Amino acid sequence: MRVFPQGVTVVTTDSGGPKGLTVSSFTSVSLDPPLVLVSIAKGSAIHDLLRDAKFYAVNFLADDQKSLSDRFAGRTQAKDRFEGVSFSKGATGSPVISGVRAVLECRAWRAYEGGDHSILIGEVVSAKTLTSKRPLIYFQQQYTTTEPVEYPAPPSDIVW
Repeated sequence: MRVFPQGVTVVTTDSGGPKGLTVSSFTSVSLDPPLVLVSIAKGSAIHDLLRDAKFYAVNFLADDQKSLSDRFAGRTQAKDRFEGVSFSKGATGSPVISGVRAVLECRAWRAYEGGDHSILIGEVVSAKTLTSKRPLIYFQQQYTTTEPVEYPAPPSDIVW
C-alpha cells in the first residue's frame, strides 16, 4: 500500500480525557447519509476506546503537522499524546486539534471485523474546514504534500 498516497488524519475521542491515533486508512463511504470509514489496528493502545466510542472526530492534518502525526502514531516518547497539544472540544465533545485543515465529527454508525483491524463507519454530524494549508500526505513511507494548482474558473454555462 505504500505506493498509494494517503491523507493523514488523527482520529480523536474523549473517553476519560482526550485520546487520539494517527490513521491513514480513511475514506468517504456515502453521501446520504454522510458516512466515512476509518480502519483501526486491533493492536493499537486505544483500539477498544475508539471502537466503543459513541462519537469521534477525524482531524485532517496539514503539511506543517508531521510531528503531530508522529506523536499520535506513537513514534515519540510522549506518555500522554495530548500533552502540550492545543485543541478544543467540538460539537460532539471530541477533541479538535488546532491548526488542522478540516475536521469531521462523527457519531458511531457501525463497526466491522477486518482481519487485524476494526473497520469503523461513522455518520458525519459536523464538518468544518479550518485552514487553507496544504494537506499532509503519506507516500512511500514518507511525508509529502501537494503542489499548489491554479484551477480555471468553471464555464459560465454550467448549472449547479
